[in-house]
Amino acid sequence: MSVIDPRDQLICLRAGDDLSESGGMVLPPIAQASIFRKETMEELHRELGQEHLATVYSRGTNPTVRVLERTLAELERGEACKCFASGMGAIGALLFGLLKAGDHVLFVNDIYGPTLQLAQKLEDFGVSHDHILGGSVEEVAAALRDETRMIYLESPGSMLFGRVDVEGIAALAKARGVLSAIDNTVSTPLLQKPITLGVDLVIHSCSKYIGGHSDAIGGALVGPEDLLERIFYDAYLLLGARMPPFEAWLFLRGLMTLPARMERHRADGLEVARFLKAHPAVARVFHPELEGNAGAHSGLFSFELGEGGFQRAVEVANRLKLFGNAVSWGGAESLVMTGHKFDPAGGPEPRLPASLLRLSVGLEGAQALIDDLAAALG
Repeated sequence: MSVIDPRDQLICLRAGDDLSESGGMVLPPIAQASIFRKETMEELHRELGQEHLATVYSRGTNPTVRVLERTLAELERGEACKCFASGMGAIGALLFGLLKAGDHVLFVNDIYGPTLQLAQKLEDFGVSHDHILGGSVEEVAAALRDETRMIYLESPGSMLFGRVDVEGIAALAKARGVLSAIDNTVSTPLLQKPITLGVDLVIHSCSKYIGGHSDAIGGALVGPEDLLERIFYDAYLLLGARMPPFEAWLFLRGLMTLPARMERHRADGLEVARFLKAHPAVARVFHPELEGNAGAHSGLFSFELGEGGFQRAVEVANRLKLFGNAVSWGGAESLVMTGHKFDPAGGPEPRLPASLLRLSVGLEGAQALIDDLAAALG
C-alpha cells in the first residue's frame, strides 16, 4: 500500500507545468542569466524594492529557482520557500536571519553535527544555545529560557533516528511565543509534513532524496511568507548562498521521480533492517518503523554490531560490495558510513556506539543488498 499522498505525486510530476515560464516544456528552461533587463527605469526601481519576488539579479530571484521554490512550498503545505546553495546555507540563513545577540536556541534530539558547530560559532555573536536529547514536551518546556527565541528539531534525529513529539513541541513553542524549526531532510515532504503539525519553518538539504542522483547540492527553507521575506533580506541576500539555476533544474528533475523512489527506498530499507535485526552479529538496529513509531520512514538507518567495536565496523564496511564508502545519502546507490571518523576507545563514553554503521539503502534491490550484508557480516 502506498504511503505517498496522490496529491503529492501530481505536484512532483507537474512541477514544470507553469506555461508562463516553461513554454510547455516538461521541465522549465534553465534561466542561465545573472541579470534581467527591464523596459523602464521606473520598473527597475519598483522591482528592486521587491527583489524577493521579482527577477532583477540572480543572487536574489531566478525563474528556474522560483519554480522549484513554488513546488517545494506546495509539497510542504507552506506559504513560501527560499532555496540556497546547500542545506547549511539554508540553516545559516535561518539562524542569522531570525536571531540576534541575547537570543537563545534550544536544539532537540540528535542534531546534524555541522548545525551544532554553527550554533557554537554563533556564541561568538551573543546567540546562546542548549542541546537536549529528550524529546517530550515536558523535557523541552523545562529547558526553555526567558530569552529562548527558537526551538530547532530533528525528527527522526541524525544517526540514531529517534523521533520526538513534533506536534506537541510545536504547540508548546506557539504557546510560549517561540519559533519552531525542523530539519525534514530524512523524511522529505512526502513522509512528514511538519507545517501541518504546527511547525513554523522547515529545512531541507535538497542534495539528498529531493535530488536523488548524487549530482547536485542545494538547500531550502519553507515557511510563512513574512518570515521568508525577512530571511531573504536579512540573511540570504547578504550571505550570498544562492542556488544556481542548473542545480534548481536538476532538483526539479529529481522531484519527478521522488514519489516512486521514496516508496522503493522505504520498502527496501525496511526489509534490510528486518534482516539485520534478526542477524546474530547485530546488537541493535536504529530504524523508527522497527521500534514501534507510527509513520513511514525512508531508506536511511543505522545498526550496531554486537562485538569488535570501531575496527569491526570498518572491517564490515570494507567488505561490502554494493554499499559504497561515502558521506551523504539519498541517491540511487547504496552507501555506508561509520558512526565515528576514528576509534573512540579510550576517550569519554560516546553517545554513538563505537561499532555503529549507517546505511543509505539505494535502488539495487533489497535481496541483493541483504546478500551483500550477509557476506560482509560473516
